Amino acid sequence: MTKDSGSRRDDLRCIEVVDMMTAYLDGEVSEEQRRRINYHLDGCQGCQAAIHQFRTVIRLAGRLTPADVASIAPLMRDRLTATLRAPRRH
Repeated sequence: MTKDSGSRRDDLRCIEVVDMMTAYLDGEVSEEQRRRINYHLDGCQGCQAAIHQFRTVIRLAGRLTPADVASIAPLMRDRLTATLRAPRRH
């Protein structure tokens, strides 16, 4: 059975890209993985939007001071932390 002409052997699925997104942004993927992710991003608007959102969260979180974090209600802080640590559905 042959693949569609638009498909390549090394194509990544969106879920694979999302699972590697943090490592990708931190520069912790191999050159081969980076190449494959970049190839996927070139043709996937959904993953382009996701990486933009990740970058926005990283940029904004980097601006938080200890006083900002301390001023967040403990329940809200716990919920946010739980949400960020929750495993993704595949």
